[in-house]
Amino acid sequence: MSENKKKDSNELLNFLMIIIGLLFILKAVTEFLAWAGILVPTWLSPGDEALSIFGGQGIISILLGFWCLVSGIGLFREEEYALGMGFVVLSIMAGVGITAIVGWISAPASFDPGYWPNYIIIVAAVVGVLGFLWLLFTYKRYD
Repeated sequence: MSENKKKDSNELLNFLMIIIGLLFILKAVTEFLAWAGILVPTWLSPGDEALSIFGGQGIISILLGFWCLVSGIGLFREEEYALGMGFVVLSIMAGVGITAIVGWISAPASFDPGYWPNYIIIVAAVVGVLGFLWLLFTYKRYD
């Protein structure tokens, strides 16, 4: 990168990726603690999938959270690796979120407004779509 080139990273996207990464990690840790029987939060019912083998989304949450966090930090420095990671992480966030939202629209009773991880998925879907488009239109800065 040229020393004369001014870094012009989008701090809002970077902060959002870091925050969403931390929230996904928090969700995964909570589900792991529930699975281990150490702490079962009130928002998990005894028959909930989070209580069985780390939950169906627990592994995805921790991986997505970790790489979202790493990518958000790398984007602050406008690193080339962070651009590729950002595309992958944002597309997964958008895909998982859009799939969940379509499911909730087709079966409104399946959306539980008291289950806070649902809101993480909604925010991640919006950030995933908009962030992916932003990176797509501003990718030249990472050359």
